[in-house]
Amino acid sequence: MQRTFGTRALRIGLVIVATAMSACGLEKQTQPSLIGPADGGQSIQMTAVPDQLPRDGSSQSVVTVIARDPSNRPIVGQRLILSLGSTSPAGATLSQTEVTTNSQGTATFSVSAPTSGSMGNSILVIASPVGTNADNTNTRIMSIAVNPSNSAAPNAAFTWNPPSPDMGQTVTFDASSTFDEGARCTSCSFIWDFGDSATGTGQVVTHVFGAAGTYMVTLIATDSVGTSSTPLRQQVTVAGTTIPTSLSVTASPNPPIAKQAATFTANATASANHHIVSYQFSWGDGDNNTTSSPVIQHTYSQSGSYLITLTVRDDLNQSSTGYTTMTVSAGLTVAFTTNKAGTTVTFDASTSSSQVASTITDYAWDFETDGTYDTNGASPITTHDYGSNGTYRATLRITDSRGVTATLTQTITIP
Repeated sequence: MQRTFGTRALRIGLVIVATAMSACGLEKQTQPSLIGPADGGQSIQMTAVPDQLPRDGSSQSVVTVIARDPSNRPIVGQRLILSLGSTSPAGATLSQTEVTTNSQGTATFSVSAPTSGSMGNSILVIASPVGTNADNTNTRIMSIAVNPSNSAAPNAAFTWNPPSPDMGQTVTFDASSTFDEGARCTSCSFIWDFGDSATGTGQVVTHVFGAAGTYMVTLIATDSVGTSSTPLRQQVTVAGTTIPTSLSVTASPNPPIAKQAATFTANATASANHHIVSYQFSWGDGDNNTTSSPVIQHTYSQSGSYLITLTVRDDLNQSSTGYTTMTVSAGLTVAFTTNKAGTTVTFDASTSSSQVASTITDYAWDFETDGTYDTNGASPITTHDYGSNGTYRATLRITDSRGVTATLTQTITIP
């Protein structure tokens, strides 16, 4: 197993890192080194030439590792595992991940420079000697300075979409256009204040403003070395919204037919950038339905005129109500003729019919239209004696095999 930083190795490592960080100029050839105990009193020394690299993604520094025993004699065949510290700037690479010392007790490898715009001012090179007892193994670290240092604050920038949001609408804020040291700051952290007591973190965030108005949105970007940008403030204007309008209901077939399912479509216009989320139908016959779809089926049991009440609700929880009068057909044609002989009238409803392939099962007659049916039966023909001359109103009600009824009233004059 690997142990990180024995007490003595840690003190030496910190001295070396501080020395490397204070180095200046690419032409300087000072060789930073670190020596510490390894297994059985061994020492490992690392030096880098040059000890500084530019942020160009191509320059290299050659690192030499020297392993010596307690008598200061070279150790042949010492194996070392190599890696870079996690805080090393992006783009810095090692030529290999493992070396073994030669007959002089040395081994070499190279470190390539980080890319332009990378964060972090030091490349940390880590060497872990492989010995006979992992419990005694101590990791060695060497630092190579990177120029120019990126102590400058990031230049915070952000955009938002949609550019003119409505209240209740999701707005996406994007700070990916923030730059640091001349490049997009992919390693920056971001803190947002949306101006409505809400905050957020992250390069890309979303927010919903609950009310119309103008909000001052603030962004602070902080790079990987802890340098923060000047707060960037931009005004975001949030528009108000109207409740849904233009409510109506259409039917197919039109008109609907009693005892047959018809398809009803709700129509409503939501505010721009918003949508209807629920439709509540009150059919006028005692039934009610609420759905997320504007299209629904309903069956009326009898013909007649019904007042449909439609209530819709949008994604802001705003609602409005509209009314549509719907006439439902019985699917029946009611007709009768009369034949008078004195005060006696023969009524014939044989021409009554059904358009829905049902059978007329009952003919009911109200000869004076006083609300009471005087006779009924399966026969379409009946007679009635009015007893005296005059003008009368007679009503026929037919009923088919579905149980649907239809009526017709006519004026009868005698003689």
